[in-house]
Amino acid sequence: MLKAFCIASKRGEILFSSIFAPTLSKAVFHPFLSELSSSPHGDPPPAFSKEGQDYVYVFRDDLYWVGVVSSGSLTQQCGQLLITESLGQLHRVCSGLCGILTQHSITANATLIGEIVQESMNGGFLQLQTPDKLQSHIYSRVVAAKESSAVISTPGLFGLEKSAPGTAAQQSSLIVDTGKRELYVDVVEKVWASVSVEGTVIRAEVTGSIQVRCFLPGNPTLALSLNTSLSTLPQEGFSTGTRMSEVEFGSGVNVGDGGRKVSVMTVPGQEMTIARYTLAPDHPHLLPFTLTGSTAALTPSDAELKLKLVSNTGMGTVSPHVTFHVSAPPTTAAIMSRTSGPRDQTVTFSPDNKTIKWTISQFPGGSYAQAFIRLVDSGGNASVESGELDFEVSRWVCSGVRVENVKLTPHTEGLNKWVRYLTTSDSVSVRLT
Repeated sequence: MLKAFCIASKRGEILFSSIFAPTLSKAVFHPFLSELSSSPHGDPPPAFSKEGQDYVYVFRDDLYWVGVVSSGSLTQQCGQLLITESLGQLHRVCSGLCGILTQHSITANATLIGEIVQESMNGGFLQLQTPDKLQSHIYSRVVAAKESSAVISTPGLFGLEKSAPGTAAQQSSLIVDTGKRELYVDVVEKVWASVSVEGTVIRAEVTGSIQVRCFLPGNPTLALSLNTSLSTLPQEGFSTGTRMSEVEFGSGVNVGDGGRKVSVMTVPGQEMTIARYTLAPDHPHLLPFTLTGSTAALTPSDAELKLKLVSNTGMGTVSPHVTFHVSAPPTTAAIMSRTSGPRDQTVTFSPDNKTIKWTISQFPGGSYAQAFIRLVDSGGNASVESGELDFEVSRWVCSGVRVENVKLTPHTEGLNKWVRYLTTSDSVSVRLT
């Protein structure tokens, strides 16, 4: 039924692949990636043929989940909807077990995803894909894509603060602690952006989701009130609300008040997705950080790289982990550095691949950090062009979506409610020169 399967990024990188036909290799995905980059109207059709291969894909969490279909199979007789639905179910299973799906988490959990694919696509033949059926056959544990994802300080929206997993999805959706009387509501967003030398956002894409996990017996109904409408419809008159280009509500979710109020019947211990959304391209994107840099000559042989990172998230927020990766000039032999700002800063240099890594831990919102890096033997006229910024920010999201009210029916005494906000970077490229 399927000859091959892969997960690809928006840039055309294959993050995970599984080949079911022994005569094929990863080159079977090249026509798909070529069509992806050359399609004049955005993404290609969800099912198409190219260079003798039939492709079916779904786009979820900024990732392409692609299947190569066998010729003359039952799938072609029944249509492509069967493959599309199966790929969507596979995404939901991986999301439930791995949590936030990014390029980093897919790579870190390749073994776990391999087990899921092996059980749900046995030799290319689609099998039953539900978490409760697959769990007994999965032996790998979830690997957090970033160390700081494991524990963050949760916001005190209800006057409470506690150390807890970064998102409800960090734990397996099947592990239920019956002694808990807790409700977790997570608003999680991912950022893809390209930033110019002056700090201007050239292009940015922000995708988010609202996830719920309830540890209560029975099936109480959860109702959420939001500060903005989850809708793609233009609002009349002047509006400062969040503008969406895509909104998809989860199964069984009831929507009211134009997308500001949602309700769903909970399942004990199981993570549920209330909604997934993408900000409109014309929405003013406020990134959590502004990074500027410059390179100047110190001596005929050495240059100095100056970096300044400013937090735009405001007081009361914290970034557990911020890292800036940059390639040093090829002749650089070593570096010397000093920093100012938050205490937990490190600057390291890898002589093998000539990369510099600037890391800041527990970066408070509304502050700034600076790094002064001397590039030894790089040449006085050397310059650094661009780098990649990786970050996590708790208690803040780019869209400004907030949960204003949480209500369970029937009312439960002694229930702890945790509403948490987390923003992570998927790929943020910053130009320095």
